[in-house]
Amino acid sequence: MKRILLIVILGMAMILTACTGGKDNTEKPSGGGNDSKFAQTSNADSQKEESTSQASQPEESSKPEESSSKPEESSKPQESSSKPEESSSKPEESSSKPQESSSKPEESSDDGTPDFLKDATDSQKAAFYAASERYSNNFYSYQGLIDALYYQEDFDYDDAEWAVDHLDANWYGDALGYANYQLDNSGYSPATLRDSLEIAGFTEDQADYAMDNCVANWDEEAAESGYLYAIQVIASRKEVHDFLINVGFDENQATYGVYNCGIDWYEQAVTVANKYVYTYAPCALYGVKMQFLDGDWENAEIEYAIANVDANFNEMALERARQLIADMSISEAYVRYALMNEMYMESESDYAIANLDCNWELEAVGAAWDWLDQYPDSTHDELHNLLTINSWFTDAEADYACSYVGK
Repeated sequence: MKRILLIVILGMAMILTACTGGKDNTEKPSGGGNDSKFAQTSNADSQKEESTSQASQPEESSKPEESSSKPEESSKPQESSSKPEESSSKPEESSSKPQESSSKPEESSDDGTPDFLKDATDSQKAAFYAASERYSNNFYSYQGLIDALYYQEDFDYDDAEWAVDHLDANWYGDALGYANYQLDNSGYSPATLRDSLEIAGFTEDQADYAMDNCVANWDEEAAESGYLYAIQVIASRKEVHDFLINVGFDENQATYGVYNCGIDWYEQAVTVANKYVYTYAPCALYGVKMQFLDGDWENAEIEYAIANVDANFNEMALERARQLIADMSISEAYVRYALMNEMYMESESDYAIANLDCNWELEAVGAAWDWLDQYPDSTHDELHNLLTINSWFTDAEADYACSYVGK
């Protein structure tokens, strides 16, 4: 009796184990995409197992072993479960088609065309490529690049703005690059460099960044600025110093700039003298000397300039005398007086008078006609007095002129 009872208990345990195995199989295909199909198949197998176990009451221990094979047969749903996995792969394959089609613009991106240019107009594309070209070859601010496209290349302003908005630009970096470029190519004070950044269109923050990070030795910048100014306007030490102060260098920087700008002040003095001669010729030596009156020039530099100026002041005096005679009929005494007023030296005036090749009697005749135009009713004595007293002709020259005009 105990043996029969034990066999019954073992048979029931095997049946329960078979039923439990069917439920586990229904959970595995959950990733396949068709759960209902898996559920129906496994349920049918489990029902088949139950009906089989109920139909045959276990009398021998071999029965439960036969029923224990049911869970292995229930592995068939696993074979069927592969079908949903295969079928589920089809949506994945079909879904890949949109991805492939969407990859075509990406492939065009690989060819160098940015994605944002897909829907851009032709004019926007042209503006963008022009902006890219300019940006890659120079330093620009945001606004400066827009203005360059608009004013210099005649792009529509909206297209220029769109193009610059789509650049991969670092405006702070460009501000710094612009500042360093300017420093490399000219002399700047802190004030003039900042002004240059603002004129170029950089914002206040960008200009601050550039000023804080640029590679600048302001003493050397003062020296370079001083040199450029000195050669451009042919300036003295004082003029260079005043210029450096006016453009924003401090006193120490300005002083350093004056004495380290590399100007040969002896040759600079000669250049100052020549500049005056070329500008005001014919001129007197005195006028040249006056150029060194207030410029911190040393006496040795002035003397060197006078000795080496490209001018013959005797010839200058002669040229000036000829100009005076060409303008009006005047006497020798008046020519000498005019030259003296213009600070020609006596020796220079003597040279001019001696080389004028002038007939003073004929000059007196010309002066007599000029006086008669003003005073047609003048008598001989009145005309004579006008010629001698007012025009400084000699008595002999006045008499000749009065006789010539019939007075």
